[in-house]
Amino acid sequence: MDNEINEASILVIDDDSYLLSAIGQTLKLSGYLPELQSDGEAALARLRQGLSCSAVITDIRMPHMDGLELLAAIRELDPELPVIMITGHGDVVMAVQAMRQGAYDFLEKPVDEDTLLNSLRRAVEKRRLVLENRVLQDRLSRRKESFFHGMVGSHPLMQQLYHYIERVAVESDPVLIHGATGTGKELVARALHQIGRPEQPFVALNMAAIPAEIVEAELFGYVKGTFTGAERKREGKLGFVGEGTLFLDEICSLDLPLQGKLLRVLEDLNYTPLGSNEERPFAARVVAASNRLLDEEIAAGRFREDLFYRLDVLSLHLPPLAERKEDIPLLVEFFCQEYGRERGESIPPFTLEMMADFLHYHWPGNIRELRNKVRRICVFGGDGLGDEKDIASQTLKGFVEEQERQFIISTLRQHGGRVGAVYEKLGLSRKGLYEKIKRYQIDLEQLRC
Repeated sequence: MDNEINEASILVIDDDSYLLSAIGQTLKLSGYLPELQSDGEAALARLRQGLSCSAVITDIRMPHMDGLELLAAIRELDPELPVIMITGHGDVVMAVQAMRQGAYDFLEKPVDEDTLLNSLRRAVEKRRLVLENRVLQDRLSRRKESFFHGMVGSHPLMQQLYHYIERVAVESDPVLIHGATGTGKELVARALHQIGRPEQPFVALNMAAIPAEIVEAELFGYVKGTFTGAERKREGKLGFVGEGTLFLDEICSLDLPLQGKLLRVLEDLNYTPLGSNEERPFAARVVAASNRLLDEEIAAGRFREDLFYRLDVLSLHLPPLAERKEDIPLLVEFFCQEYGRERGESIPPFTLEMMADFLHYHWPGNIRELRNKVRRICVFGGDGLGDEKDIASQTLKGFVEEQERQFIISTLRQHGGRVGAVYEKLGLSRKGLYEKIKRYQIDLEQLRC
């Protein structure tokens, strides 16, 4: 039955036309909108057709379908719809039975007008509270479904993703996450971990953010004296992760020789630290992610086909933000609250005009770009996507940082995104450049294309 009701609507059923008309007149004079029916079957048909009402008043003794049968049928449709029963002097036993079956109240004939209206007033108020609670519970339920282990979204694509994550999280097979830059691949990996192996370590390694020459050492670890500068042994990610989850982001950036070594680890479930002859067990779950189409990488000879099939046992696809724009208001609210908590202050809601700008924009950088836009507006103010850039540049600090960011991006693009080729040209150490890349959220993969 429909929850959106007119609280003044009352369904009245009685086969006595005189009494039915009298009750209807009393209700009209008291501000209610009565619907009058002379038999229970017709009244039930109206309810099943979607009639919305705040309460039902019915006689107990009627032909074809008596009041008790009608009460039982109404309770099946909506157990919280108040039903007031009208009884004759000899029907007290039936009235008690009706109360046991869930009737709201019973009144004896001849019906006293004040008694009827007082009972009806209480019934309507109860109905109002019931429906308000239903609306609140529905809102809470929808809101709860919109948040899933750090992810935000109520779009059907996201709900489908949440259900799939719950299904595969308890498995131990590798998972391959496909999705464009900024869609939240690490959040998915963390959700898989939180559901499947919450007591174990979660280790994330971005292959695109680590110089190629040290990726192997980061993964496998090494023993003392393996190479110049190896003054003590170091545990690699494969060992540190234990029985937890190893998240390998931008797996397509791994060079071919190392792809082969990773494949061997996944097949044999053991690994050997650099400079050692001792094999160690590998018991973690591997979750890999890529923002490139791996079949194209395989065709181009940049990614091993056997490693792809070893990783692609279970796969997840993250939709771009442009495919779930109805989630943008929810995400904006979430990021505003996030910023407000950090600052210890309340952030005013975005205007409808600003939200319209957001909904019409295509968001090539997906959720990461949206978060950055929201935070910039929270810091600098502004009226939309265009204004916030201008306002940000009005401060000296914002102007200098934006110029530095653009200069770094331009220089990296000229050298194919290779950090090792440009950090000295920029007057920075390698570590210093990586810190600025992280601070300005520069996507090296896009610069290598």
